[in-house]
Amino acid sequence: MGRDAGVTLATVQQAALGSASSAADAVRSAGQARAERIIAAAGVEASALVARRRDEAERLADAEARERIAWARAEARAIVLQAQRTLLAEATAAARMAARRLVDDPRYESLLDRLAADARARLSAAGPVQIVTAPSGGMVARAGSREIDYSLDTQVERALDALAGELDRLWR
Repeated sequence: MGRDAGVTLATVQQAALGSASSAADAVRSAGQARAERIIAAAGVEASALVARRRDEAERLADAEARERIAWARAEARAIVLQAQRTLLAEATAAARMAARRLVDDPRYESLLDRLAADARARLSAAGPVQIVTAPSGGMVARAGSREIDYSLDTQVERALDALAGELDRLWR
């Protein structure tokens, strides 16, 4: 081969190498651009996913906080109601004991006589009036199908029922 053939071969090799190098640069550049687009898209998607997860976590935390607050309020209300029931039971027991001590009062027999007279006056239209002593103190008057309960326990219950509105104000 002659000199011209060597120059020509070198020229062809150089041209092929230049062309391959340009093609490689173009592929690398296109690959780099594609990689940058993929990374940018992944970054946007990751940011959106993080934002969605954060929002969901905040919603769950808020829901849990509301649930805990509701539970705490219900628990507090149950404690208050139990305390009120206990106090009312103690007050009722104390009132019953105080009412039973009336039996020892010297005016107790006179009170029973007045209550019996009142019962006879109110029930006489229903027939003969029967007066029965209540086991806890006081009495029950009956005539026909009608009855008036003057027992001490019933009187305590009536007095407490009459105070129900005042008790409601005490609880507030």
